[in-house]
Amino acid sequence: MTLDFHTALAVCALIAAVILVLQAGERLIPLIALVACALEVLAAFHVLQLSSPRVRIDAILPAVLALTGGIAWARASSKPAISASTVIALVGVVQLLHALRVLQGAP
Repeated sequence: MTLDFHTALAVCALIAAVILVLQAGERLIPLIALVACALEVLAAFHVLQLSSPRVRIDAILPAVLALTGGIAWARASSKPAISASTVIALVGVVQLLHALRVLQGAP
């Protein structure tokens, strides 16, 4: 099995979300990020197939990650929480830019 870039990003975001949930403090935003990351990882490993004719799931989940990562980063005060929320926010932004076709791979 090979691990492509999208799958590696999703796994890194999942690990960061678990770290945020385990930190003391408010848990709603980290739990939302954890659910979004878990859905992405399950979809990346072909365990779960998400599709909708009206809604672009490939853009909504990264947007949720970017938003929750940014909120968690703004509220974080410890080094692990800041690092984990930064990872979640950056993974969300990179995936969102890829979903919106701003970042294109080489042909």
